[in-house]
Amino acid sequence: MKVVVASLILVAAAVPTASAVEILLKSPVDYQVIQRSSPGKGRLTLVGSLAAEVPKTDVAIEARLTGTRRQTPWLRVSGRIAGETLLGSLEAPAGGWWQLEVRVVQSGKEIARGSVAHVGIGEVFVVAGQSNSANHGEERQQPQTGRVAAFAGASWQLAVDPQPGASGGGGSFLPAFADAVVKAEDVPVGLVACGIGATSVREWLPEATTFPQPPTIESRVKQLASGEWASNGAAYAAFVTRMKLLGPYGFRAVLWHQGESDANQRDPARTLPGQLYTEYLTSLIHQSRRDIGWDVPWFVAQASYHSPDDRGSDDIRAAQAALWHTGVALEGPDTDALQGFLRDRDGEGVHFSAAGLREHGRRWADKVLPWLQQQWTKPRDVDGGTRWTDYAELAECHSIGWVKTHVVQPADTSRWDGVLDEAQWGKPSPRQILTRNWDWHITDDRWQEAVDRQGEGGMEEVQFDLWLPEELSLARGIVVISGHGSGETLFRRADLRALAKELNLALFKFVGNPLQRGFWPQQLLFDRLRLFGERTGHPELQHAPLFLYGHSNGTGFSAVFPAYRPDRVWAWVSMRPGITFQVYQPEAANVPGLVIFGEDDHFFARPSQAENLAVVPTLRKKHQALWSIAVEPKTGHGPGEKTWPLVLSFLRHTLAARVPVPCDCRAGPVTLRKLTPEDGFFGQNWNVTTGGYQELPFAAGKAFEGDAGVASWLVNAAFAADWQAFQRDGEIPVSTAD
Repeated sequence: MKVVVASLILVAAAVPTASAVEILLKSPVDYQVIQRSSPGKGRLTLVGSLAAEVPKTDVAIEARLTGTRRQTPWLRVSGRIAGETLLGSLEAPAGGWWQLEVRVVQSGKEIARGSVAHVGIGEVFVVAGQSNSANHGEERQQPQTGRVAAFAGASWQLAVDPQPGASGGGGSFLPAFADAVVKAEDVPVGLVACGIGATSVREWLPEATTFPQPPTIESRVKQLASGEWASNGAAYAAFVTRMKLLGPYGFRAVLWHQGESDANQRDPARTLPGQLYTEYLTSLIHQSRRDIGWDVPWFVAQASYHSPDDRGSDDIRAAQAALWHTGVALEGPDTDALQGFLRDRDGEGVHFSAAGLREHGRRWADKVLPWLQQQWTKPRDVDGGTRWTDYAELAECHSIGWVKTHVVQPADTSRWDGVLDEAQWGKPSPRQILTRNWDWHITDDRWQEAVDRQGEGGMEEVQFDLWLPEELSLARGIVVISGHGSGETLFRRADLRALAKELNLALFKFVGNPLQRGFWPQQLLFDRLRLFGERTGHPELQHAPLFLYGHSNGTGFSAVFPAYRPDRVWAWVSMRPGITFQVYQPEAANVPGLVIFGEDDHFFARPSQAENLAVVPTLRKKHQALWSIAVEPKTGHGPGEKTWPLVLSFLRHTLAARVPVPCDCRAGPVTLRKLTPEDGFFGQNWNVTTGGYQELPFAAGKAFEGDAGVASWLVNAAFAADWQAFQRDGEIPVSTAD
């Protein structure tokens, strides 16, 4: 799967602007490969020193990546400058070699710059064991792709044999293995070689680990007074140290090739029984995982060959295979099968010839690549259900920002019907761009005309995640979540998953700029649900009714989408809208909606709380919108633990009101129940002047004493009680039953 994560354009490498201050980047360094976190991206950690201090006010860190025929735009870096030290991180597209440029700007003017000539975002592997994992092959090898680098402990270099960090001065299988990964995945590969020739698994154990018999070579072990033997821990300590330098999840897997020095030794007393081999290697794997702080996958090869007269040990081979069968490790290649001309000294040796090294590397790739390609999309058991993941490369033209710029602005700059009082508008910051009306009525044809005129724009990776409760026979509906902001948190919440299991709902999330803040055309969502339906055996996903959630600018999805497909959405939530005008969607008036503000959210105060609160009452008055407002006191832009129960209550009660039972969507969409204002309750809106927690009365129909035309519309008495408790106490009791 080949995807990129930022808008890429075909340009010549730009000439750096002269700057007064130089940035010396310490991370990443030249030829460093960063482990990618998805098919299309990885996170770069930036550490740099400035030749002199720069101003501390109104400064920003930016970076861009330039390849042979393409480059990213300048990207804002999350980070800071402390004295003469620059710290930051950014998501970067998979691939390389990239030239990384970093600059500091103040008020739009560049004041410092630094660069690294070669940076890769790809796959990193740690390789350990004995001589055939290291540099003891007959001829030195070098990568043919030019995109393979080796970690030398403090620096990186092109991975030409002998590999730094491993014993021996000859050839290795690593260049051939890495080349195969580069060709299959189209990303650079980083190698961390740790192998030590002639070592027993006993020599790799942590310090003071005991065993009854010594290996053939005793330099890394010692005999105790008890008569037992123990490892001195030197090999283990160096091994773990190098893995730690890469950081948590900083590499893909450990490739382990070792066993010859435990099998069929000349002194039978130094031969390790297979049962103990399995025990010791299992201990080594588990302890190393604990010490580096994460469960790194291990591949274990079958390796016990010595010569044409000693072609392997059934005992050690079975011991190595036992780790596969118990799930401790993954299956590596059978290297004992590499014999004859594939071994050195005309087939008489234990090490590999040049042809053998290349075949050895290919066989490692044959085991690793199918597993690697499954890592992105393999279903996983999570929280009493199954999580399915997929990725797609989508164009910038699908995003709400692109649509606003290229479709709306040319024709609709004057469209505004006065939802807010411009006299109270206030003075926005110079960088704030104000769009007063998001009621755009954009048809697919109109969108396509703009795409034909402007082009699709850059491509970016979008990740899709689906969670299905175990034993789900038929999904009644889908909770669709924009992963922007708190959407990722909501998707993973155990209480939402418990509710989904109870109500027979699927959970679906997407993250990536072409979709997460809103997108065109709406068919993108239904096409993706159809594909997941085919993959999971749940064809009803394509037609199931939807509940939408969006946080901040994710409201551009959750509030805008129902205006285009009100027939498919049973309800929607806007959590802390970053731009309240995204909520102005008259075509979605008949779809129940809940807009939740945080009283201390700086977005809520721009330009004023009163003006932001005015949008929903205006839609209530002009279009009888089935919408409500909730304002959470003492909270900012992010929801807290006490916010979620209100969302789940709204989900539960709107589902009961809108989605018929039974609901079988396999043949096509179901008809949602239509609701009117008279079907629900009315609640007094939060008073911006009073602020804080408020006792807000609610009642049905004519019993409501306020202005029902602008009051919050509440779907039923149970949700109204939860809404009232939330406004009064900042939390609600356990959600009531339907």
